[in-house]
Amino acid sequence: MSIAEMEARELELDPTGGGLWHDAFQRLRRSPAAIVGAVMIAILLFLAIFAPLIAPYSPTEQNLDAIAAGCCPGPSREHLLGVDDLGRDELSRLIYGARYSLLIGVVAVTIGLSMGLLLGAVAGYFRRADNPIMRLMDIMLAIPGFLMAIGIVALFGQGGLLQVMIAIGVVNIPIFTRLMRGSIIAQRDNDYVLAARSVGVPNRKILGSHIVPNAISPVIVAATLALATAIIDAAGLGFLGLGPQDPATPEWGTMLTNTVRYLQTAPFLAIFPGIAIVIAVMGFNLIGDALRETLDPKLRGRT
Repeated sequence: MSIAEMEARELELDPTGGGLWHDAFQRLRRSPAAIVGAVMIAILLFLAIFAPLIAPYSPTEQNLDAIAAGCCPGPSREHLLGVDDLGRDELSRLIYGARYSLLIGVVAVTIGLSMGLLLGAVAGYFRRADNPIMRLMDIMLAIPGFLMAIGIVALFGQGGLLQVMIAIGVVNIPIFTRLMRGSIIAQRDNDYVLAARSVGVPNRKILGSHIVPNAISPVIVAATLALATAIIDAAGLGFLGLGPQDPATPEWGTMLTNTVRYLQTAPFLAIFPGIAIVIAVMGFNLIGDALRETLDPKLRGRT
């Protein structure tokens, strides 16, 4: 048997690769950090989806008799995590709050990611558009993100979750734009791009069908990590009174708004929503870090 035949047989016996994302998924399945993060987020998603079936009480139901003897009694048999200053069950509000906090994070990051991908791809591939787009991004990055979010909410007017999601999404646009631009620049002069140009493939198709799929990996990782930041920003806006204007809305940041006066007498009102925020943020951070290690060739050996 010749050497060529032996090499051909070895190639036939080797398992065929499933692509970058398939390999990344296989490595994620073996990553303890990714598993722990996925379990955390899965629990929160389960609570958010089945909140009406899991929550023991309505999140807006007031029971003034529960606070007749004093404000905010602690955990008891009837209320496992206690009640707030209006007699509303804290556990039920936390469960329903997962809906609002996860929704804000996902929608806000989607807004920032979609605009960032578009602007970054145009700036990275078309050199004439690079300078004006990136100067605009530099101006946005010069303003502290949380301060910009406060200004955007004030600009649109305080009215509900939509303003919060738009504000946090706009803050994330320059981050995704810069990442996408850098990835596009690293890919636009590769051999496969030059080959596509030589056979007359339109620039729009080269960018959308060839370059973007190969350049989007770091942006997806950043989006996963940005979910955690978006939840923190939403909680911060809610704590400042810039979140949902209905105080009965069981959003984790809004739940923290009126807890300052009760920190000495009922600290659990701040502790339990804080723990929920920490769990959500830690879950997304663990998944994002594991995804970065699986997609970065320099870090794959650590997974």
